[in-house]
Amino acid sequence: MAEILAHLTSASSELRAISDTRDERYDTQMRDLVAYIKNYDKDLDTQYLLDNLDPSQHTLSYLLILNIHVDSLQKRTKENVPDEIKPGNDLWAEVAYFLQHFDPIQVRYAGYEWRRLVELLAQAAEVTAKPFLAVHVIKEALLRLNSPGVLTSLHVTFLRLTLLSKSYHHALPVMERWVFQFPTSSVQAYRKHISRPLCSEDTFGDTFISDASGFSAKLTYRDHMRFFLYGAMIYLALKEWNKALHWLSIVISSPVNDSVSKIMIEGYKKWILASLLAHGKLISSPRVISAHVLKVYQTLTKPYASLVDAFERGDYPRLRAEIDIGRSVWRTDNNEGLVSQLFYAYNSFLVIKLGRTFSALTAADVAQRTLAPLAFSANIEDFVALLVMSGTLSATLLHLHGQSDATMLRFFARRESYLNSEIRMRTRLVEEARVLGLITKDANQCSSELQLGNESLQILSRNQRWPDASRVSGDAVGELNGGLEIDEDIMGDGT
Repeated sequence: MAEILAHLTSASSELRAISDTRDERYDTQMRDLVAYIKNYDKDLDTQYLLDNLDPSQHTLSYLLILNIHVDSLQKRTKENVPDEIKPGNDLWAEVAYFLQHFDPIQVRYAGYEWRRLVELLAQAAEVTAKPFLAVHVIKEALLRLNSPGVLTSLHVTFLRLTLLSKSYHHALPVMERWVFQFPTSSVQAYRKHISRPLCSEDTFGDTFISDASGFSAKLTYRDHMRFFLYGAMIYLALKEWNKALHWLSIVISSPVNDSVSKIMIEGYKKWILASLLAHGKLISSPRVISAHVLKVYQTLTKPYASLVDAFERGDYPRLRAEIDIGRSVWRTDNNEGLVSQLFYAYNSFLVIKLGRTFSALTAADVAQRTLAPLAFSANIEDFVALLVMSGTLSATLLHLHGQSDATMLRFFARRESYLNSEIRMRTRLVEEARVLGLITKDANQCSSELQLGNESLQILSRNQRWPDASRVSGDAVGELNGGLEIDEDIMGDGT
């Protein structure tokens, strides 16, 4: 085992940094190491090797040996998820530690084995009804892999576990990394690999994450919509209404052939509720949605249309009646929680509308004009205080002197302070610069690929051909020489 261990530790990320190994040579070492381990035909003491390998320095060796260890365990127990891999056991701790400390460069050479560990960890946590234990680990693994812009099957799994465990904030670091492409085909990845090895720091995620690399299971149209629907549900749980609307708009505007899918219908129902909660009305649907699809949406969501009509008309008794009548519908659609928040949103927008008409009102006047059951003087004060503290309403509550029971609500124009405006502008500029950097990087990559294409090389070769000297006449040579105009003041000797 000592000889094998010496071979497995020869390809270390630390040694590479010290010796400054060239990318091409390091790439060869990694591929030779994979072939050596997979073709080794003798029994291995996997536990001994795991105990003597550093997951962060010998990531590739550790990952492959760990998979062999899991294979033998599954064969011995005849279980897909053995007890040893479940939370609280040693193997769980080893896998979790590895996924949080692996070298993102070395792991590129064993995508399938890496994904298998992540999926096994997720299954073990879900089987034991402890999905939260896997959420943090998978989040760190996805961020550490550093594949911005590429959607994988693990992204869908991660968001689903986040919803199951209700650990919504843990999903934000992954969701805030824009996703705009699927794993590339193996042919495209190979073309990119020709000019840039996998171990290169400049290699992008769309190079080492392909349909043959193993980092993702095969994705379908359904997976794409599930990812954005799950993300929208997370933003809805966090009451980030506008972000939820953006993600839902991607779901409901997905291209279709003949009919819309159930996921799109579910997304449209949530999009209606998010519109009411965010803006107090049904906002315009994305323009890319065809009239036929929009008509299908409206036909299949009539109970929600009744809610919208009552909400927009300010008819509180009817709104309450519609909510009570359709309670079984909201429960079946898993939208009962969102519908229950319409009462709060209804009162919020009523108070906000009062601020557009009046500069000041007593709490009693507000209670009279809102026409809602909670509009008693004491309740109104608490309600308005919540709106002010949350930043939804720009107003102050003043207790009138000599009138212990009277409270004045004074509205004022919503003005953003200079400091807040500067901070917001600076944040936006930083974000725009980051996006511009991503676009520039992709543009440079495309330019590099075009320069190495067959057509580009043929044009370059054609342009660099010199005319045959034997076919050029003396007159032509004279014309060439005569065509050069030299400034005598510069070339002369100055005499």
